[in-house]
Amino acid sequence: MAALAGCGQAEDPAPTPTPTISAARTAATATSSPAAYRTVNDLCAVLDLRPLSEVFSPVGQQQHQTRAVGTTTNLTCAATLGQLPHGVVVTVQATVGPPESGRVMYEGLRRVHDDTEQLTDMADLGAGAYQYADAGGRHVVVADANLYLVLTVAPLRLTAAAPAVAAAPMAAVAAAALTALRA
Repeated sequence: MAALAGCGQAEDPAPTPTPTISAARTAATATSSPAAYRTVNDLCAVLDLRPLSEVFSPVGQQQHQTRAVGTTTNLTCAATLGQLPHGVVVTVQATVGPPESGRVMYEGLRRVHDDTEQLTDMADLGAGAYQYADAGGRHVVVADANLYLVLTVAPLRLTAAAPAVAAAPMAAVAAAALTALRA
């Protein structure tokens, strides 16, 4: 980058590093083998959505999809909580792939989100996690070993603003998903 900046620049400021999963690991976890995650036939059946249902309303309809693409399996669960006009749709998308594929997806997509959204790092959730809000809702992104997971809480009504939801219930649902998918 300094070569593109021109010769007149006396000092090149150090870029702000983007946190990576490998940087987030402690010495103890770096030497142990990473957790592995498995696929399931019905992601909705293994999710614990209670922390979010306590905020919005009981879980209504659920729809799941499991699709294998090569060595990767994409799992999706969409559930409604509450009713119009204040209900939400909770979507959990989990990608389970080869070893360390979660890290690769996380680091690549984090750079994209870092350029377009205001991210907040989340501690103690997988090997790396962050949250952000956009026009589509509130999102928690988590990666660990061979798993990349995105949890989204979006308004049930398309024209509604992103729902106000604290990070704790979303993190609790994401953590329960990690536990349920651990091999």
